[in-house]
Amino acid sequence: MDALCFFAHFLLSAAARTLSLKAIYAAGEDKAYATFRKLRWPETHGEAVCPQCGDVDAYEIPRRRFKCSACGKQFSVTSGTIFASRKMSFVDLLAAICIIVNGAKGISALQVSRDLDCQRKTALVHRT
Repeated sequence: MDALCFFAHFLLSAAARTLSLKAIYAAGEDKAYATFRKLRWPETHGEAVCPQCGDVDAYEIPRRRFKCSACGKQFSVTSGTIFASRKMSFVDLLAAICIIVNGAKGISALQVSRDLDCQRKTALVHRT
């Protein structure tokens, strides 16, 4: 699923309407990671699907990564999305999604950077 489809699916889901910053930060990193998995792979209820070959037979390897049993490719929950290769925590990534989708008329990268206490360039990448 490419980044645009990832966001489009999320924006249409009931989860987008009930996502709050308070709940995200209260739940913590592990819950944010589990939420990312469920949002990324809703058809399999958060079970990993290889972005290369589409196989569902993947197993977890260290550092929250997966390896596909069919093609051998390693991937993460953010592979193939706008969040790929980002070093922010899953709590902060989920908070960025929350801030952006709850902005009625959009939100500037400068405001996201202030809200998340990150550099403007980091916020700009997540905003696109």
